[in-house]
Amino acid sequence: MEVKAQVHTIEKLKDYHFLVPDYQREYVWEVDDQVEQFLADIANEFDPGAKDPSSYFIGSIIIVKNGSKYDVIDGQQRLTTTVITMCALRDLLKDQVLDQVQEHYLKTIQSWLSSFDMQSKQVQVRLELQYEESKDFLLQLILGKALPPSSTLSIERMRAAYDRIRQHLQNYLDAGLGVLAEYAYYFLTKIDLVVIESENLSSALKIFETINQRGAGLNAMDLVKNLLFSKAKGNDFARIKDKWKDLTGHLQRAREGDSPLRFLRYFLMARHFDGILREDELYKWIISVEGKKRLRYEEAPYELAVELERGARRYADLVCATELQNDGGDYPAVTRIGFMNKIKSRQHLILLLALDHTSTADAINYLAQQIESFFFYSNTLGIQAKNNERLFVQWAVQLRGLKSEAEIASVVDATLRPYLQDKLGEFRQRFLTLRDNDYHPLYRLRYVLGRMENKLLVLCNTPQKGLRYIDGLQIEHILPQTPRDGAIPPALAANRAEYEGHVYRLGNVTLLESVINQAVNKHNDLHGSWFTDKQEEYAKSGLLSTQLLDHTFAIGVNTKVNQLAALPGANFRTARWDGQAIQQRQTALLELALDTWMLNSRRLDA
Repeated sequence: MEVKAQVHTIEKLKDYHFLVPDYQREYVWEVDDQVEQFLADIANEFDPGAKDPSSYFIGSIIIVKNGSKYDVIDGQQRLTTTVITMCALRDLLKDQVLDQVQEHYLKTIQSWLSSFDMQSKQVQVRLELQYEESKDFLLQLILGKALPPSSTLSIERMRAAYDRIRQHLQNYLDAGLGVLAEYAYYFLTKIDLVVIESENLSSALKIFETINQRGAGLNAMDLVKNLLFSKAKGNDFARIKDKWKDLTGHLQRAREGDSPLRFLRYFLMARHFDGILREDELYKWIISVEGKKRLRYEEAPYELAVELERGARRYADLVCATELQNDGGDYPAVTRIGFMNKIKSRQHLILLLALDHTSTADAINYLAQQIESFFFYSNTLGIQAKNNERLFVQWAVQLRGLKSEAEIASVVDATLRPYLQDKLGEFRQRFLTLRDNDYHPLYRLRYVLGRMENKLLVLCNTPQKGLRYIDGLQIEHILPQTPRDGAIPPALAANRAEYEGHVYRLGNVTLLESVINQAVNKHNDLHGSWFTDKQEEYAKSGLLSTQLLDHTFAIGVNTKVNQLAALPGANFRTARWDGQAIQQRQTALLELALDTWMLNSRRLDA
């Protein structure tokens, strides 16, 4: 493998014409992050008036010859930013009255940015971006023409980079034209980078891999992409490029386009690796003997690209479903996981990605229902997320390639159910002591109470409440948080601490519409008929679990609602409200919870 590495100043890059191939990543540098750092690093070294300024090294680029030009395999972000800086220097200098030396600087910059090629009879620009997202923005910027009105995320970043760099250079101009001219001289002649030229693409990608696989800042996803391209044969190259573009679009839809490592990690643990992989271990395993054998990218790179794209599509679909916070999606059970295990949770995707790529939405929802139940018990018990991940990667192995609900149910009975049944006694004890903040944030507490409300409605053959409706309800503390004048009857509690111990029990909270909640807030005189007054308001609620707090509430004669009130999970009725009543209701909620969060339609204690 022939490799040439040379240190060049920016000015000496005029000997090359660079191409960023369309399979490469678009411009991703953020103006307040990498661009700002690029400018700050150079500013720290630039000393106006210095007679013999020292050189400053800004990194390397890897290139491979492509006809009369050079494809950039690595370093395209830095090189693009350098070109944008040269454009900003030109645009500021060309509007000034320059002396002879300064005029020479301007002409050098102009000829560096573009030159007329006698052989092709065309203007050649120093850097050409071939990926679709650029929309010729950089070309127009280099040529000094009107910039295209169309905008992509890549164009927005380049435009922002240009504006920020020009503003930075304007500060030098404000200090004097001579200062800006000195900066131009420094940038052209004292900024160094290493140009690594390889004989072919495969060798260049190997260099890229060798240099970067240990780099803490490297995106392992980029390494995988380049690995697939290096193994591509014939028309696989173009097909992989198309698949990768689709994959990138999926991750952008999940708002993880700039941080794709969680997807790659979950994908590998769900479908190929048996165990837990850290992000810094991903690429090391991929190129290991085991990784090559399982992923088969050496003999079938396109097939792995297809699998990755399918996985990214499902991943994005399920991320969006998790964050939906409303009814009506394709994966309602996944949306419920978002409420149960927090909106930003992602661990459940390990299990859902393991299913066969042909699995139907019904099959995915079925598994998600079981996972929601798991998270209810896990969160109630306070099990740490890292322990769940250890379990999920084990269970994912058994779920790989499954398609039908029957197959999934069999695995659930062999994995989730026995694990939770071993903790059933601990769960019962824990539930009976739960406080309302044990299901924080508030949307999760509302969801838990709302799911149990809907279970009661199902038992009565009554339509269920929607997620958005439930999330808009208030949390009502039956025994009020703020008694009138702070007066607490001894029959309720001996002191304030004991009283608050009752107030914040899970059995003392219920869901309530905001209008009714405002009305019941007035009934906080614990020496009066406060609970009877509250019961009258509860009976006006559209929530069955709240209506049942009124011991006189009934609908018709021998109806399902009246029959329901006698069941252990709905035994909320009492004529007085105190610590004993709260404990009774919490015990009833325990039974209702076991009826609500089942595994394969069976209670955990069945």
